[in-house]
Amino acid sequence: MRSFVLKFEENLAACFMGALLFVLFLQVFTRYVLNDPLSWTEEAARYIYVYIVFLGASAAISDRTHVGIDYFAKALPVRAQWALSAGVNLLVLSALALLAYWGWRAAMRQWNMPMVVLDIPYTWVYLVVPVTAVLMSVRTIALMGEDWRAMRAGTQVATDARGGL
Repeated sequence: MRSFVLKFEENLAACFMGALLFVLFLQVFTRYVLNDPLSWTEEAARYIYVYIVFLGASAAISDRTHVGIDYFAKALPVRAQWALSAGVNLLVLSALALLAYWGWRAAMRQWNMPMVVLDIPYTWVYLVVPVTAVLMSVRTIALMGEDWRAMRAGTQVATDARGGL
């Protein structure tokens, strides 16, 4: 159970990937084999992919695999590394707070606007933005705790693009 929670975004993205592959298979099969394409498959595939991208971004934070340059940060003393990492993570948290706020507002504004083919509110597409912003914030705070413990132990702050370094 613990590994499922630690890899929640990756597991959910994998489920969405399975759904995406199924929808794309339906699209190709009905278009080229049955010569009568389903109208909803393209729209569904597009928005399932949006969910996969945002969940992948959150998973990348928890795995510390976002792109970053840590060459100069590694040359700093341990406390300076932690200070730099904490500063970058605070900037990330402020950007995520804005993303959560404006994503929520955008999602709620779309409640009465249905999708063209699927006829469900666009809110369900936009909702992934604030939800994953909250997940990314939780993951960033957890990484800040790991960095704090590393600094207190006198070891180098984890990098490899970790903490935005």
